[in-house]
Amino acid sequence: MNSTETTSTEMSSMATLPTQAAAPLTVPTVAFGRFRDGSAAERQAIAARIVAAGETYGFFYLSDNGVARTQVDAAFDAARAFFALPLADRMACRAGEKRQNRGYQPMFDTQQRAEATPDGKESFDMGFPFSADDPGVVAGLPFHGRNTWPDLPGFRDTIEGLYTRLLATGHDVLRAMALGLGADPELFARQCQRPSTNMRLVHYPPQDQIAGRTDKGAGAHTDRGLITLLLNDNEAGLEVQSLDGTWIAVPPQQDALIVNVGQLMTRWTNGRLRSAVHRVINASGRERYSIPQFHHPDYHAVVDPRDLPLTKEPAFDAVVAGDFVAKGFGADRASWKTP
Repeated sequence: MNSTETTSTEMSSMATLPTQAAAPLTVPTVAFGRFRDGSAAERQAIAARIVAAGETYGFFYLSDNGVARTQVDAAFDAARAFFALPLADRMACRAGEKRQNRGYQPMFDTQQRAEATPDGKESFDMGFPFSADDPGVVAGLPFHGRNTWPDLPGFRDTIEGLYTRLLATGHDVLRAMALGLGADPELFARQCQRPSTNMRLVHYPPQDQIAGRTDKGAGAHTDRGLITLLLNDNEAGLEVQSLDGTWIAVPPQQDALIVNVGQLMTRWTNGRLRSAVHRVINASGRERYSIPQFHHPDYHAVVDPRDLPLTKEPAFDAVVAGDFVAKGFGADRASWKTP
């Protein structure tokens, strides 16, 4: 008998051993500090960990990310102040133009296409500060509207400051992804110079307050852009679907961003990086706040898997980034469907 064979006696003995439960799946954490100022080898190792997380989970925590805790706390304070305003004041901050991801979005405006009920959340969005004579603004392109601001002292400075900081961090993550994929590190970031990137303040009421309309704060969906950087308050509720369909809890982690892959990145990497389905169920009984920043390329950027080293035939056609994202918004936002 060779050493790889097992006797019936040994198998019987093994069957009587207690079974150890499999450890629950957890989204990995990537320490990012050395990507900015480390050696070439350190940068490559960090890039490899980010790509591995994107392949397996589509999500990862990003620690040592350069975003100051004081800046984050100030932004959450601003979010709470905004959502405490009377509804009329919040509604006054709605986007001034159609087909924009700017301003106030009321409760139940979004319904994910796979869900039977709308999302139980309200939000406030701001985006890249295009000038009035920007060609996209003049042409009335989606995502090129003006930012609208509430009459709250310090609100605009606080939110714009965090937007700028996260934009820089997001570009560095895109550089790491490109490096880990064996491409020019600037491949993705150079297409994000006048991006459709928006940052969103989100308020989730407790589930019992929305039970008459929906059972989720955000229904199961995938994000449409390249990557999303997410800041959470201390409340859990985010879940991501694993490769086998299991829902994995992604609770807040002190001083870490949560990063996830979007549909455009999945297309650009020919399916290698995974835009994972995720949802939010605010079962805590308390208010929940989050601040995601959705990183998009420039509107007219062409997303083509042929830009990267291919190991198989392209599974996705090239698309114009802005048109692709706008089509998705038009499908699931009530405010984009009204004349």
